[in-house]
Amino acid sequence: MTTDHTGDAALTPELEAIAAAADDRLKAQAGQDLSTLEQAGRRVAEAAGAAIAAGARLSAIADAERAGEERARRELSGDLLRQVSRAARRKRDADTEYEQAVTRAGRVGLSQREIASAAEVSHGTVRAILTRATTTTHNGHAAEPQSPESKADELAA
Repeated sequence: MTTDHTGDAALTPELEAIAAAADDRLKAQAGQDLSTLEQAGRRVAEAAGAAIAAGARLSAIADAERAGEERARRELSGDLLRQVSRAARRKRDADTEYEQAVTRAGRVGLSQREIASAAEVSHGTVRAILTRATTTTHNGHAAEPQSPESKADELAA
């Protein structure tokens, strides 16, 4: 009565119901509506119960569930990866803006503790940002590392 699921082989209606429910469940996981996720999970369980009652093997049920999840992954991957890329770009921009603001505050002589308090970070974090900023040249490229001798000369002056 049941067919084995291998590759793109046709599924029986019971196994296709499992695959469709698993597809919906994974799509619900990608969303933000938890009630939809719970409903989709129940539908997977109900479909599995119906398939067992129809005589489907557990391995075929598991394969159908995996097939449905894979179908959803293929459909969702492009959009989700674009969202990740956009979020990463916004994060980089925000990080750059944050570091520039900290650097400007340090340049005008505000104390590291004042800056840290405003940024809600430790003063060590502010110190690290300011140190990184002072080792950057005007054109945005990292400066050449100083030799120990030039650092000693700088400290002696």
